[in-house]
Amino acid sequence: MSLQVMSMEKSENQSPPQSRSQETHSDASGSTRPVLRVYLVEDSPHVRDLLLDFLNIPGEMQIVGDADTEAGAVAAILADPVDAVIVDLKLREGSGMAVIEKLRRADLNPQPKIIVFTNHPFPEIRKRAMQLGADYFFDKSADYDSMRTTLLGSRAQ
Repeated sequence: MSLQVMSMEKSENQSPPQSRSQETHSDASGSTRPVLRVYLVEDSPHVRDLLLDFLNIPGEMQIVGDADTEAGAVAAILADPVDAVIVDLKLREGSGMAVIEKLRRADLNPQPKIIVFTNHPFPEIRKRAMQLGADYFFDKSADYDSMRTTLLGSRAQ
């Protein structure tokens, strides 16, 4: 797998979700599916840029916002719900575990899929994230392709 670093400069550490209007995509059979709207919670600018480039797939999946803090992520997602959230556990302020817990306690219908993407893939951390409500847990050092495949597969669910 080859990932290209996307050059992006941001003046703030949170970008708001793009409009909730549901973009759709027609597949080969002619059926229409909505584009998967994903929010990214990641404190590393380098990883965030890689994921923005790797996961924005025209007509399939779109990163609609990102934050590097717990408070910024929760506020943005509650204001404009998304289909899926990719969350790192270590953030600039707060924690990814708290993001998971707060989103699961929120009155979001439907609840977004929550994907943990971390450099800390230890069994006890995985267990805790899943107890709090994460749907999937991936290791940043090895699971980029698996995470993307899982996200795209979640569109059918």
